[in-house]
Amino acid sequence: MTRRHRTFSAAMGRGSFLPALLIVGVGATALIASSSPPAQPDGSAQALLRQKMGFSTAEVQALDAGHAVIRTLETPVRQEIAHVGAVYIDAPPERLLERFRDIERFERGPGVPQIGHFGSTPQVEDLASLTLPAADVKALAACRPGACDLQLPAAAIDRYRNEVRWTSPDAARQATQITREVLVALARAYQANGNGALGYYDDDESGPFPVAEHFRALLTSRDDFPAAVPGLMAYLDTYPYGRPEGAEEFLYWSVVAFGLKPTIRVNHVVIYPLPGAQPVAYAIAIKQLYASHYFHTTLELRFAIDDDRPGRGFWLVSLTRSRNDGMTGLKGLFLRSIISRRSGEAVRKYLAHVRQQVERPTLADGRVERSGS
Repeated sequence: MTRRHRTFSAAMGRGSFLPALLIVGVGATALIASSSPPAQPDGSAQALLRQKMGFSTAEVQALDAGHAVIRTLETPVRQEIAHVGAVYIDAPPERLLERFRDIERFERGPGVPQIGHFGSTPQVEDLASLTLPAADVKALAACRPGACDLQLPAAAIDRYRNEVRWTSPDAARQATQITREVLVALARAYQANGNGALGYYDDDESGPFPVAEHFRALLTSRDDFPAAVPGLMAYLDTYPYGRPEGAEEFLYWSVVAFGLKPTIRVNHVVIYPLPGAQPVAYAIAIKQLYASHYFHTTLELRFAIDDDRPGRGFWLVSLTRSRNDGMTGLKGLFLRSIISRRSGEAVRKYLAHVRQQVERPTLADGRVERSGS
């Protein structure tokens, strides 16, 4: 068993679960595939949920009653986990975008102790509040290409080896500063060169892991996958070229606390209005550019579907597809069912969090009303 497999197994064996923020949102096949025979479309939002997204009439009724509905999807390879979830939100869909644009306030909480927004030109100062988890500092002191407890390219591993004075009481600060510089360099290179900048993880004895190649596999692992929103899906592949008209985007970083190892992530968000595709009003794509642990690559999609009944809100459909560490071999076969079950429950909790965040009214001074106020 490789070092990577050992650490993943340990985390799952201690009763941890995958965070909703990582495996939430939107993994991709259920938008098209339906588990029931196709019916003649009647043009309503509820018909879209049933006929195009595979929800049963009973599930749509449960959504209408305020319950989150979660389903695990079949995936083409064992390393992939995918879920589709939905929840009804009693607010206009524009409020979701308003709150989501303020990603730091929207996602910060017990499961996300650190988070920050990159500027249009990423700077080290954008990560000034990032503190490298203590377990990562300890692991980096022993890190070597092909044998590291963090997912990193060889060039970054060499920087930690050569530039940090590990015997110094200041070693944690030095390692944190290198981490900030590495993440800013990744963000800038991605803005210039797209997927080609994602490079390789060189932390495992099995050899370099090509991040972009596996992300592209998420886009093409199902023939119907790109049919959901073709312009958006193409842009995720060809970025920085071909941004759909009306789309907005930003990069952000976060530290997500779960399992034995808090995970540093860098994500690319694209918000895409779909005025000509009613009742789907908006799509939000969250593309993982980097994760320090567990997740090799992740794509999340969220769809706001207008309720066509007067005075109503919208359905949020959340799909996710990720390729994960430690899920090969006999132990991986066992772990997969645990990960899938726990991550599905995490999706449910996150959807409840989103509903709570979006349904809170905005006060006269622009602040969001706090729970219980």
